[in-house]
Amino acid sequence: MKNIAKFGSSQIRLLVVMYFAYAVTMIMRQSLMAISPELIADPAVGLTKTDFGKILAYGNLGGMTGKMIFGWSTDKFGGKSNFLVALISVALYLILFGLNTDFTGFCVIFFLIAVSKSGGWPSLAKLIENWYHPSQYGRVWGAISTSSRIGTIIATMGFGYLLRYLTWSQTLYVAAAVGLSFATVWFIFVTEKPDEQVVEGSFDNEIDHSEHKFFNKTVGYALLDFSKSLRVWLIFLAMMGLTVMMNFLDFVPMFLKETLNISTSDAVMAASAFPFGSFMAVLIGGYIFDALSPKAITRVMGVLMIISVLCMVLILNLDKLGLAADQNLTLVQACLFVFGFSISPSYYLPMSIFSIKYGGPFSGALISLLDLGGYLASAISSFTVGYVADLPNGWYKVILMLIAIGLVTSTLTILFLHGEAKEEEKQELAV
Repeated sequence: MKNIAKFGSSQIRLLVVMYFAYAVTMIMRQSLMAISPELIADPAVGLTKTDFGKILAYGNLGGMTGKMIFGWSTDKFGGKSNFLVALISVALYLILFGLNTDFTGFCVIFFLIAVSKSGGWPSLAKLIENWYHPSQYGRVWGAISTSSRIGTIIATMGFGYLLRYLTWSQTLYVAAAVGLSFATVWFIFVTEKPDEQVVEGSFDNEIDHSEHKFFNKTVGYALLDFSKSLRVWLIFLAMMGLTVMMNFLDFVPMFLKETLNISTSDAVMAASAFPFGSFMAVLIGGYIFDALSPKAITRVMGVLMIISVLCMVLILNLDKLGLAADQNLTLVQACLFVFGFSISPSYYLPMSIFSIKYGGPFSGALISLLDLGGYLASAISSFTVGYVADLPNGWYKVILMLIAIGLVTSTLTILFLHGEAKEEEKQELAV
């Protein structure tokens, strides 16, 4: 077990604010997924699942664009101001989305929403770099990752309930109001850097990045180094596959409604099994990354990735079990819970921790570059999933595609973590 730093009171206060702030961004983002069945069913709109897939694809392109903007902006202007811009912008664009009924308008607005939301993770990376000791990164990122899942759970269950009484556009206005309200809280309570050392415990080394290999280097130097690093390429490719698998949640309400023949409201609330599982996993996973050895982490994450693929295999063969309708729903929810539990630690933690440790002064740029790969893969898969789902026996083909992606992604993730374990061993021997 590794020696890990305790949290100071000011670190805890910042973590609480960051926790709720990122939850709010996820509530706003997931509100669009929650209303998707009603949006498609609205005759005044006239969208198909293929159209919705295209809208999501434009959103992923917007995410890619945003990562390029915020990767540079966060390193230059800091995490506080960039996250504030993200909160306000997403809320305003949600209002515009609710006022729109045109397909092209949906694509453009969702593109802008994704551009704005993409500033969240790099902004948090910069604040975490400024405020926390490396031995705290796992727990901090684990906590922030649970906020992402809490936001998704609130969105899927809360908006699922609201859709019984509100239209899809009114539901989006509620989400926007939450975002604008919390922007004020963020502005008042967040400080970019601590005034004094904040780490408590038996650590005599302060949070000092002056010894990092990128200290006083240019962003061009760092980008060239990233492009030559096998470690960066492995996590880049792994994040592409992990993002595709995580983004299946965007289609889960439609998947449940159409395969199990249940109402939109019930489908949206049932979909919360996915983020519930994810929440539980990252809550535990953050401590695992701080406390366990790199070799142990590799073994744990490898097993979890294999379990995630097996969940999809079970869903694919659900019709062969001959279960009643309510039993099918229960089993699918259980599979979605385990799927979320098993894939989320690999999705949230290795990339986030690696970006700060390896990227140092350019952690915002590195985390944005890694997210770019995820957004690129997600843009392609969103269109593909929407198109394939509209085909005969489409959802079966979608799950089959996820299984294939899961197998490749599991291999890449294990290779990356194994390489990180060897790298840490080298550093310990050098000392």
